[in-house]
Amino acid sequence: MKKIFIISIVSFALFATSCDKMLDINENPNYPVSASADLSLASGEVFITSAIGGDLQLMGSMWSQFYAQHTGSNQYTNIDSYNLPNSNSYITRSWSLLYAGALPDLENVITKSAEENEWNLWVQGQTLKAFTYHVLVDFYGEVPFKEANKGISVNPAYDSGREVNAGIITILNQAIAKKADALTAESLLLDSRRKSDLILNGDIATWIQFAKTLKLKILLRDYATNKTEINTLLAEGDLLATDVAFSKFTDKENNSNPLFENDRRKLNTTNNLRASSTLVIYLNANKDPRKDIFFSKSYSFLHPEDEDDLPIDTIVGLPQGGYTLGSSWTPVSSKAILDATDPVYLMSAAESHFLQAECLVLDNKNTEAKTQYDLGVTAAFSQWGLDAAPFIAPAGAYYFDETVLSSQESKLEAIWRQKWISAVRSQGWNSFFEINRTGYPVYGSVDSRNAAYVVGDLAPSINSVLPTKEFPRRLIYPKSSTDFNPNAPKVSIPMQTKMWWHKQ
Repeated sequence: MKKIFIISIVSFALFATSCDKMLDINENPNYPVSASADLSLASGEVFITSAIGGDLQLMGSMWSQFYAQHTGSNQYTNIDSYNLPNSNSYITRSWSLLYAGALPDLENVITKSAEENEWNLWVQGQTLKAFTYHVLVDFYGEVPFKEANKGISVNPAYDSGREVNAGIITILNQAIAKKADALTAESLLLDSRRKSDLILNGDIATWIQFAKTLKLKILLRDYATNKTEINTLLAEGDLLATDVAFSKFTDKENNSNPLFENDRRKLNTTNNLRASSTLVIYLNANKDPRKDIFFSKSYSFLHPEDEDDLPIDTIVGLPQGGYTLGSSWTPVSSKAILDATDPVYLMSAAESHFLQAECLVLDNKNTEAKTQYDLGVTAAFSQWGLDAAPFIAPAGAYYFDETVLSSQESKLEAIWRQKWISAVRSQGWNSFFEINRTGYPVYGSVDSRNAAYVVGDLAPSINSVLPTKEFPRRLIYPKSSTDFNPNAPKVSIPMQTKMWWHKQ
């Protein structure tokens, strides 16, 4: 197991990108097919963590308008302007990490553990497999599923998003049905084998809760169709109340959080990621103390040419896509705070509570919804050692007041806005999904400097290459797949194209 910790997340990422042309999503020639189930589980978890904690976290956080590219550098201008061709590493790398890295490992876990009746490992492998396809289908749309990693075809067909989501539910149902066998296997497991799970330390009860909450999340893509099944899950009450996260990082080279490692340690600068004014304006308007957790204060002059101007001692955001605004913004905008040991979240307790609150509002159970909403806000504040009580109390900025939130939509908006904030520095990749699914924050039409800007709306990127007032809703298919798989879509789907479950 020492070897697993020593292998860096960054090394996995570099391996995947350097092998794009030789990697096929059915067969990785460097994959050790004889690896034991427990070691394959750890390896699969590292691949997933590298993908969602690195490039996908970066893109999701910028497109959720948590961060903007700084005026004094240009590392992420292509992300901030939505200018990502299919050969760009931000497009190709995560695809390779998940298809050529995580999924073969997880298939090995599932096969080997079934042979050995290690149903605890089997449940973990199944749940992570479902999670991996969830990330892929929600970022790319139609993706290989039925024929992927099965040896059926070296050029697997692409399945529709609806088909993939149905398949994910089947995988999760299979995992949930094995709970009793998995708990028995867990009780017999040696500590050395349990430690192969780098996310939940082999805790099967929590793995089952994760599987059920992930199932709830997927079912919510189509609430009307899945209402009965959703209500069954809520009635059981066996849903997550804790975080599911990879937190084994240390502040050492190649052992830290992937985004920190790539942005801070490898680039050796803190200048790229700055606070987006979209988020800062909203946090400042609500006097939300989390802004000091997310961003550093600026002590420079807002307008250096004005001798009467006073120094700032607050959080200052940069307009989205504003990396060409000029040098006067260079010392002003607040830096994004990242830490080497920040966990990578697959799902947070806050997300679980917000999902439940949403379902309860849709079922007109508003009192129960308020309970789950309050638990979600509390969990989101507690994650950073802060107290949410003043904010969810009557007259608090985030009070869930049914007398004010008179319509179903207004109640849902309150939930979804809090989910948006809860994802900062933790689940930017997931926030990108939820913004498109829910319609909140709303895609606005003017940037944050405009007098008509509405606080809390997302602003069009100043340097966007997309059609006017459009926003990204998906990743385009990577060249590494479209060039070598004749079954890949022949026409590139534009980044701004909605998926079937998108509201905006």
